[in-house]
Amino acid sequence: MAHIKEDKPHIQITKYLKVSRTSVNKWVSVFLEEGLAGLQEKPRGGRPAFLTPKQREQLY
Repeated sequence: MAHIKEDKPHIQITKYLKVSRTSVNKWVSVFLEEGLAGLQEKPRGGRPAFLTPKQREQLY
């Protein structure tokens, strides 16, 4: 969001972050509506993990 506060063009931000312009536009929109809290990762749907926390630790 520092880039947005510095009034950098979205296309410049997309090149710097190597993401799509759609993603940048979405992030900016959410930020303007909800602030930083809106950019926090939200729970996702889908199948629950089948590894235990201990098994995950062993992978890393």
